[in-house]
Amino acid sequence: MAITLIHRFANYQCLSTDTKPATARIGDEVFETDTGATWRYDGTLWKKVTSAAIDNTTYARTTIDYEHHEAHSGSHYFAVGVIDIPGANDVLDMTWQMPVSPKWPHWTWSIYTEKALQWYVYEDATATNPLANTMTLFNSDRNSTGVSGTTLKYEVQVDLAAANADTSVASTDGAVLLKSGKLGDNKGGGEAVRSHELIMKQGSLYCLRGVATAAGYLNFAMQWYEHTNKE
Repeated sequence: MAITLIHRFANYQCLSTDTKPATARIGDEVFETDTGATWRYDGTLWKKVTSAAIDNTTYARTTIDYEHHEAHSGSHYFAVGVIDIPGANDVLDMTWQMPVSPKWPHWTWSIYTEKALQWYVYEDATATNPLANTMTLFNSDRNSTGVSGTTLKYEVQVDLAAANADTSVASTDGAVLLKSGKLGDNKGGGEAVRSHELIMKQGSLYCLRGVATAAGYLNFAMQWYEHTNKE
């Protein structure tokens, strides 16, 4: 197919308070001298052109990573805390309910234990009895009124039988073990970190389970953002 020149694009300048040309053609652009914004005509509407910002001193393109963008958008959240596990064989369960479409939580976490602990992360767990305590979830933008679409609960159970009675992680009930590990030895604890984002399954209930070998404290930090697809 031969290349055909339809027309040369027109470029205008105006103030943001001015009315943009009503007789523009597709591809024409308007530069607002007071805001620095550029608008392009699509045949029906004038739409703002988005591009990387330019530093006024060095003229270098300035960008931020996507997680940082979500924090500025008011959709980045965190939960931190310390939980006391009273004795050996006690089980700490944390259940985390994901929202349904259109939100996609992207999750990272770290845990540190005073004593040795076996830990597990299950997907599609079943809450037979909701856990006793609801955790407060904070927005990373302290100026934002955005609220997480997830719900995080926790409870320390006396043993696995009691934990399983409230939250089933059995494969026969549809649960999937995503990750497990052991922290420390019998004398001391350790740390586990996931720094790469895990995109959570929409509508799923996750169970974060820790089985203690001795009494001790567990410190945890969770961060995530709730992304909504553009299309």
